[in-house]
Amino acid sequence: MATGKVQTYLDSYIEVGFTSINDHGVEKPQCVICGEVFAASSMKRNILQRHLNLKHPAFSNRSKDYFERKAVAMKASHLDQTGHVQQIQEKLLEASFHVAYRIAKAKKPHTIAKNLIMPCTKDIVRLLIGEDAVKKISGLPVSDNTIQRRIQAMSENIETQLVTQMTQSPMLAIALDESTDVASLSQLVVWVRYIHDDDFKDDLMLCKPLELTTKGGRCVQNG
Repeated sequence: MATGKVQTYLDSYIEVGFTSINDHGVEKPQCVICGEVFAASSMKRNILQRHLNLKHPAFSNRSKDYFERKAVAMKASHLDQTGHVQQIQEKLLEASFHVAYRIAKAKKPHTIAKNLIMPCTKDIVRLLIGEDAVKKISGLPVSDNTIQRRIQAMSENIETQLVTQMTQSPMLAIALDESTDVASLSQLVVWVRYIHDDDFKDDLMLCKPLELTTKGGRCVQNG
């Protein structure tokens, strides 16, 4: 007898306000706004999107980060079998950012998280801790698109912090310089010095390629 195709949860479903839960071994979608749990057969983006648009139209244009925070808050409010507050999802989200940071710092392709880091991590955890721990980390979101979004989110956060600290500084100084990369392309480099927490701080404000010359006027136009 033929059986229907088993629908699995995709990371992109959080974009329409849905996370997933494990109900006696069956993965089911759950709305992060109202908490409604759908049947496993409803694990389809168009069905989940329709629920968001019809039941929660005010949230239909919310960002993915907003829904991720809602999912973390909702799951953290549930109690596990031991009576402790469940914080696994929050830890997984934080761990995902740590992985993305390491990948960006090492200048490695985003796919390395799923293709190498996770398999190695599972092997280590399985040998040192056990299979139960492997199941916990299996929910770590490390797809190449997820890593890209994490890096972008961290970049935007760093930029926001820098701008905030600069605007709060009673004074600041900017230094412009020109550098040439390995491809012999001129780069405009801008450094900023400002006061934060009663101390001077120096940060890289901008690094942008100059298509033509490095004359002062051209630098101002490109900056």
